[in-house]
Amino acid sequence: MSKRTLPILLAAVIALTGCGLRDPYSQQPQKRPAAGAQSTLTPVPEGALKPTNSQTSVLARYAEEWVNWSAATLSRERAALLALATGQLADQLRQDAAQASKTQLQEVSQAYSRGRYVGVIRAQGGRAIVVTYEEVAPVGGQAQGAYHVYLARTERTAIGWRVTEWQPATDS
Repeated sequence: MSKRTLPILLAAVIALTGCGLRDPYSQQPQKRPAAGAQSTLTPVPEGALKPTNSQTSVLARYAEEWVNWSAATLSRERAALLALATGQLADQLRQDAAQASKTQLQEVSQAYSRGRYVGVIRAQGGRAIVVTYEEVAPVGGQAQGAYHVYLARTERTAIGWRVTEWQPATDS
């Protein structure tokens, strides 16, 4: 995909989903977890194990899980991502989960992200462009919100649609 194509596709997403766009400033901010919250390994949320009956539904669920996390609940939220993934993406998520020091650093930092799925443009071969709105609070910083674009790919499996590729679309 060329650098010229991405802005055109992003404009198309916004035009196609314009009726569904919400003003991020009109919503009440979600609460951060308590400073003393303890991280525990928890089972995968039941909703993540439900079959996904379309490419759009699996991408929307994956995007919601991707953008909504806190240091205290990261392991549970990443387990939900793994339940929605397959192939190389699932392997990568397993490797990321194995990096315990990374998780411990995020727990100490009190970092979090809140956001929502905005829309998707689907293409042939399971490819898609997904747009989210994310508000991220980095280590020791103030939360900042922005729209993000991801290049994704889906595949039909025996248990429904699953995400096989998920990567940020950047110009760098």
